[in-house]
Amino acid sequence: MSPIWIIAKREFTENILSLRLFIGLIVCLALFIASTYVLMEDYEKRLSIHNAAEIEHRNALEKVKVYSYLRLDIAKPPEPLSVICLGMERQLGSTVKVSYEDVPTEARILGGGNPLLNIFSAVDAVLMVQIAFSLFVISIAYDVICGERESGTLALVVSNPVSKYHILIGKYLGGMASLLVPLAIGWIAAALLINVNPMIEFHIAEWNRFGLLFAVLTLYLSVFFLLSMLVSAITYRSARALVWLLFFWIVIVFIIPNGAVYIAKQVRPIPSKAVVNIESAAITTAFNEKIRDYGRKHQSRSYFMSERSVISGSYPFAYHVLTASREGMLWYLDGAQFYIPHRIEYAEQIGNLHQEYYRSLKRQTVLAENLSRLSPAWVYYNISAGLSGTDLRRHERFIQQAQDYRKALMAYMQEQEAFSSINWFTSVNLNDMPSQVGLVESDEEAFFANITPKSWDDVEPLDLSGMPVFTSGLASGNNALGEVFPDLVYLIFLNILLFLITGAMFLKSEMR
Repeated sequence: MSPIWIIAKREFTENILSLRLFIGLIVCLALFIASTYVLMEDYEKRLSIHNAAEIEHRNALEKVKVYSYLRLDIAKPPEPLSVICLGMERQLGSTVKVSYEDVPTEARILGGGNPLLNIFSAVDAVLMVQIAFSLFVISIAYDVICGERESGTLALVVSNPVSKYHILIGKYLGGMASLLVPLAIGWIAAALLINVNPMIEFHIAEWNRFGLLFAVLTLYLSVFFLLSMLVSAITYRSARALVWLLFFWIVIVFIIPNGAVYIAKQVRPIPSKAVVNIESAAITTAFNEKIRDYGRKHQSRSYFMSERSVISGSYPFAYHVLTASREGMLWYLDGAQFYIPHRIEYAEQIGNLHQEYYRSLKRQTVLAENLSRLSPAWVYYNISAGLSGTDLRRHERFIQQAQDYRKALMAYMQEQEAFSSINWFTSVNLNDMPSQVGLVESDEEAFFANITPKSWDDVEPLDLSGMPVFTSGLASGNNALGEVFPDLVYLIFLNILLFLITGAMFLKSEMR
């Protein structure tokens, strides 16, 4: 039998029968089941809110009667794997407004509830592995070498014709196998809970990513196991090894990620959002002044019309007009052809302002991310969020998809002559409208008494069957893996490097 197998089997048996591992099994099961259950409840609530909002948006769209009211709320569905890694899904919002006057740059959060309770549902399985189970690995492996050196067992082992590398490999394989038993049981329990929930649909792609999440979990905990072996190899007292490992754990899990955020804020400060809001308000004020100036020069109260919604009664800017004289309709059309291009222009200026502000946030975030890569804990969570589709990149793709959809929607509206005809504010045919010339008040009343439709409620909705449909969809497994691949390679490299350093230190260390 191979010496590696003998040592691994011995290490595995000792750990699997220890009280520490039994406690770990109970803790893993309890935490994984509790976390998954809470996040499944949270997912069901977010999915119900999303589905209700989708129905509401479709119903609102079916009631649009003129193009001036064509505004859409589009939403990103919650990711099924958020029950394992919530990531940034809840903080960044999931719905945006799209129209000729709205450039989507930020998403808002659907639903209500108590925001103070968000902290309780944010403790997902990945976060528990990142913090609690990495500490559990240290509690199991801190004395894997120095403990046997203190008891004299290590000296007996090396007195046999066995390579030190065989000892190291055997201890690593046996120790990791014993640690993965409670984790695998907890992971399987979480999978069973997900599988029996009718609201959560996991397809092959989701199950593949679920398996990848466990593989990444293994790589991450392996880093702490190898770090424990390294410290245990170069120290001669178990208590000292434990103190050093606790120090390293605090640095890796807390100090580096939080320190990276602090350094990024100092090196790349960002302007206050209040400045952006003030600049946006200034752009809006300039637009309103331009519109008022045009309206004052072209105002009129002499045209015959009925049931209208306007910016101002005497300005030629209408949201909708039921009926009017031909001249009145053309007057409103002239106003719309002035209003619409300027409204689009100023909306895009505000959108560019917010996008530039976001780019400054992004530059700061990228610096913090790059500095945080010194911490395997942050790398692990970043990979997990990427595979789950709950990271910042997924949100950015959604915003970009919304912006692309706005361009398609604008092109569709131009094809329908929405911006250049009276269809912008009315559903009637211009040729059916009487001329203002020769009409007197009695003629106006007689004409409008016989006109159809008689009220805005009787107007037929627009036929929007040819309008482009927004599709966001869920995260793609291939894209997610490609995006996190560099971090995954880094985590693998870190394992190899730690193993080689541990081997070198173990070869140099005394066995007694």
